[in-house]
Amino acid sequence: MISKPLRILHIVKHLTAGGTESQLLELLRRYDSKWFSPLVCSIKGKGQIGSEIEHAGIELICLNRPEGGFDWVAIMELYKLIKERDITIVRTHSFKPNLYGAIAARMADVPCVVASVHNVYEKARDRKIGRRMINRCLFHSVDQIVAVSCAVQNDIVKYDGVQSSKVKVIYNGLNFDRFKPLDGGRMRAELGLPEEIPVIGTVGKFHRQKGQRYLLEAVSLLKTKFPALRLIWAGDGKLRNELENYTAALGIEENVLFLGVRKDIPELLSAMDVFVFPSLWEGLPNALLEAMAAGKPVIASDIPPIREIIQSKDEGLLVPPQDSTALSEAIRHLLVEDQTLREAMGKAARERAKVFSINSTVETYSRLFEEILMRKVSAMH
Repeated sequence: MISKPLRILHIVKHLTAGGTESQLLELLRRYDSKWFSPLVCSIKGKGQIGSEIEHAGIELICLNRPEGGFDWVAIMELYKLIKERDITIVRTHSFKPNLYGAIAARMADVPCVVASVHNVYEKARDRKIGRRMINRCLFHSVDQIVAVSCAVQNDIVKYDGVQSSKVKVIYNGLNFDRFKPLDGGRMRAELGLPEEIPVIGTVGKFHRQKGQRYLLEAVSLLKTKFPALRLIWAGDGKLRNELENYTAALGIEENVLFLGVRKDIPELLSAMDVFVFPSLWEGLPNALLEAMAAGKPVIASDIPPIREIIQSKDEGLLVPPQDSTALSEAIRHLLVEDQTLREAMGKAARERAKVFSINSTVETYSRLFEEILMRKVSAMH
């Protein structure tokens, strides 16, 4: 038995609204306080999720480090934080936090170090030799690497030269009760969307990864058959101006509602007839899981991580990435079908989403930490 809760430090790059950051918040809220006392460190600033972490009563420390190359100052600040707070477990999230956190944790002799990888490599240029060599050395210095999907695990093993036994797949978890199906009438009224018009939607940061320009092109192709069609879009990011300009160039400004970052995602989902997720690459997309949990019929890109979620046509439609024509045809298919078919697909999607439980995710991480610490204790005797 432990005499007091173990101090666990989560290290992230930033805490702006995003899938990785929102997933961390859900985990932090569910740690068993008898066993774990969490602390979060952002290498950059606080952001929206940082404020929510603090509101949940969890301590947050921001280093406010600038962008740039290798940051030895950040490593030393992490080292001092680990020593001062008597950290037993360090869990890091994505490349720079993985690198800086692992170095600092090993300097401080932290008993349990777990690095998390939340995305696949994008293209060959991201697998450049320098980064691969750093990852190879880094991953040998941590106790366990966690991949959020089998596709991410395969990338790590294939490109970073890490043994598969060192990489454990732990799926992102979903707060299932928060995304129960809702009546969309109130949200449609709030957005000025009549009940009879077709509404599709998506959620995600404005980033090339998300393939959003292909969704805009699909809306343009659908406009002739569905002139009243509306796309509601929750999210923000560096590409917002570019995508708004592209919307204007396609002549679909009246069909697209840019809503910015929203906290009422379950309510927004309720207003959609179909949820569309045209990403080019992913780790394991939380937004897609949330839409499925909300009972929405979904259309998504046919890429390996999404195939781990949607395993049959009953649960959702998959289309080739970067194919706006195929995307428009899939949307058209669901919009012209009757409500009964869409509801059946939504129910199957919701049932599938139950597999990705946040409580199960927290329990799996807790067991992993316990196994690593017990292994270390046994090795000392």
